Amino acid sequence: MIIARVDGRLRVITQVAHQEQCGLLVSAWGNEAFACPDHWDAIVEATTWHDEGWREWERHPQVLPDGEPQGFVAMDIAEHVAIHRASAAAAAERGDRVELLVGMHGAGLVMRRFGLDGQVTALDERPGPARALVLERATGCRELRDRLGEGPDLACWAWTSYRILQAIDLLSLYLTWRGLVGGESWTLPRVPRCPGDERGVGIAVSPANGGAGGAGEASGLACALHPWPLAVDEVAAPVEARFIDDRPYRGPDDLAQALDAAPVEVLPMAVRPA
Repeated sequence: MIIARVDGRLRVITQVAHQEQCGLLVSAWGNEAFACPDHWDAIVEATTWHDEGWREWERHPQVLPDGEPQGFVAMDIAEHVAIHRASAAAAAERGDRVELLVGMHGAGLVMRRFGLDGQVTALDERPGPARALVLERATGCRELRDRLGEGPDLACWAWTSYRILQAIDLLSLYLTWRGLVGGESWTLPRVPRCPGDERGVGIAVSPANGGAGGAGEASGLACALHPWPLAVDEVAAPVEARFIDDRPYRGPDDLAQALDAAPVEVLPMAVRPA
């Protein structure tokens, strides 16, 4: 779950709703400055389903010892690894290229997005579950690459496509988590402008019109990008959310009751050029 404090309440957005928003955003990708790589359908599929492993976990949300609902950043690494493993298994039903990208996404999240989030910690310094996932996905990716035809073209495609997936994932997190709510400015790192663009470009993300992401305030639910990587001048990215009381919860049942009682609201989020 993606949890943010908004107007004195907790705004809860599921990872499944987040991946659906990612699908809307990636479907609008591409213009004269930002090319869509070949096998674009596989990139859209991977981005739209990259967090499918969360679906079962989010049916039974958990509570931390202090009563705080457990968001995605407060989870044990072993829980994360199990979810990433389930996401890759679900992606395998959608094709080799989709599985390749979703598997890279899961392994990358325990390795600082393979350097996009800063210097990568040596694998032998990572917790055991993280090491196991990275090694497991390395083996799985080798098998997938063998089936797809290992070579420089595939390596270039995979790294380019992975970075587009990461840019969309971070953009959605900016909208749904603490970035827009806090009026922060983020940068989507090393976004590729075309296949083979190893260096990429940083895309600045900031609130549009000075908004702060409050419930029901459409102007506060938009962010601005520069440079602009999308195909149209504004992209609607609505997402489902629930608002619950900001209080300690007695346990999973108490939290589940509060979530069940909260109506689903569709937040009219949008992305615009700076």
